[in-house]
Amino acid sequence: MLPRYRMDKKGMTVERIGSLITISIFTLIFIILLVVFEIWLKDVSKWFLSIPLALIVFTCIYGMIIQPYYMYRNFRYEIHDDEINIKSGIFMIRETTIPMGRIQNVDLYEGFIMRKYHLANITLSTAGGNETIQYLNKDKANDLKHAIQNRIENDFNQHK
Repeated sequence: MLPRYRMDKKGMTVERIGSLITISIFTLIFIILLVVFEIWLKDVSKWFLSIPLALIVFTCIYGMIIQPYYMYRNFRYEIHDDEINIKSGIFMIRETTIPMGRIQNVDLYEGFIMRKYHLANITLSTAGGNETIQYLNKDKANDLKHAIQNRIENDFNQHK
């Protein structure tokens, strides 16, 4: 069954801002290379300046349009009494089911851009690795974190 909850729609904006930062860095590198080639390396062929330019164009298309849309479209999660279902991915879709009894730690993460949009990620740590529930409203993320921690503690106390 397909998990029913999605990430917050503002997560797409945060992804786009992250892509804008990357585009800015690539553009700065491109400008520096242009200046270096114009001032010191006038006789050298400038054909490979097309590589950073291609990276800028690719990052614009992928990072501003494709990635945010498909992250929002494909990412889903649902929390049941005994397990958590997470579906994620852009091109390769992965569905994960985590039993509550296997979760060892629950962390909340807010990046500096995410804080402006009142978003947070929840990371679920198990012996097999980590899974992340991305771009949740911060209040909802706090509630989910505490709910998961309470269920883990209840399971632990029942098996004691």
